[in-house]
Amino acid sequence: MFFRSGLLLLAFLGLFFKGAGPALADSSGQGTPNSPNTPTTPFMPMMGMFGGGSNQPFSPIRSGILRYPSQGHRTSSDPASCESFHYNSRPPSSGPMTDTYIPKNDLPESGISPCTIVNVIRRGNVIFFYDPSRLTPEGVQTLHQIVSDDTSPDGFLQQQKLGYGVLLVKAKYTDPLVLLAWRRILPLKFIDRIKINLFLSRYRGQIARKR
Repeated sequence: MFFRSGLLLLAFLGLFFKGAGPALADSSGQGTPNSPNTPTTPFMPMMGMFGGGSNQPFSPIRSGILRYPSQGHRTSSDPASCESFHYNSRPPSSGPMTDTYIPKNDLPESGISPCTIVNVIRRGNVIFFYDPSRLTPEGVQTLHQIVSDDTSPDGFLQQQKLGYGVLLVKAKYTDPLVLLAWRRILPLKFIDRIKINLFLSRYRGQIARKR
C-alpha cells in the first residue's frame, strides 16, 4: 500500500513540474522558443558565395584597374599596317608596335602612333593621358612632378628604353586622367595619389613577356 502511494505521489509531482516548466523558463529571462524575448541566433554569411566576400583574394578590377587580354607585341616594319590594326583597348594596351619612342612630354595623343605607345609600355613604362582643361593648375603641376624629366632628350629616351619612364600625353577621354601600362588601364576622375602610386609600384618596370 505504501509502495503504491509512493508511485502515485511521484506521478503527481512529475505532472506538476512538467506543467510548470515553461513558466520557470519565462522567469529565467531566456524565454520560451515562441517568446518574443527569445534571443535570436546571429546569421553567419557564407563567405565566398554569390559574388564573393571579405575573404576573397584582391582583384585589380575592384581598384578600378581594367585588365585586357594580350594581343601580343610583334614588332612591325610597316607603320601603316601597324596603325590599321584593331586594338582591343583605347589607348592601346598591347598589340603590334614599331621600334619608336615618345620624344617628349605633353604631346597630343593625335600626334603619336598607337604602335609607338605599345612599344613604350611593352618595355615597362607608364603613360599618363590627361586633359589639362579638366584639371586644376595644381593638379597639372602635380602630374609634372611625378613624370620623368624630359629636359634631356637623350636621357628621356634612355629611360624609356630601360622601362622605368613615366610619360605625359595630352588626350581627351571620358575621364580627365587615364593611366596606361602593359594590359592595364586606370581611369581616374581626379588626381588620386594613392591609386597613382599603387599603379606605378605595381606596373612600372614590368616588361611584357614573350608568350
